[in-house]
Amino acid sequence: MLCRRLAAQAPCWLRSAGTLTAPAAAGEVAPTKPVNSEDGITTTVPGQAFVGDLRSTSALEVGDGVFDHTKKWLQGNHKSPMEYIQSTEPIKCHGLVVASYGYDDPALGCPVEYINLKGTTRDSPAVCKYTGNKFYSDDWVGGGAH
Repeated sequence: MLCRRLAAQAPCWLRSAGTLTAPAAAGEVAPTKPVNSEDGITTTVPGQAFVGDLRSTSALEVGDGVFDHTKKWLQGNHKSPMEYIQSTEPIKCHGLVVASYGYDDPALGCPVEYINLKGTTRDSPAVCKYTGNKFYSDDWVGGGAH
């Protein structure tokens, strides 16, 4: 009974995408099938969705013509997030190890990554695998760690 009520409340775009077949609309379990998007990449259809709930879609397909995150960043003259990360300058640090928090506040962002800076230079920095921040240190050149 609950499945029938949820199927009746499903958004119209779910029905038109073929996600809700006749058996699913009647409350039966129906397998989901992959859908080919306009760029030819096979994607799976979303699972359960509620009217007005955009959490599962990340505000995609809300009428602005953007259907995936790649197109979201590549529209217009805007830089992609990767271009912003690559354009930043390396951060000079003192010592041989740096803790990359991903942000000024360690409570936000990615897990802490401890990066060994031995052998790094401004031209060849060490890169945080979570944030893309680049770090280097000249303290290792003389053999001293301090």
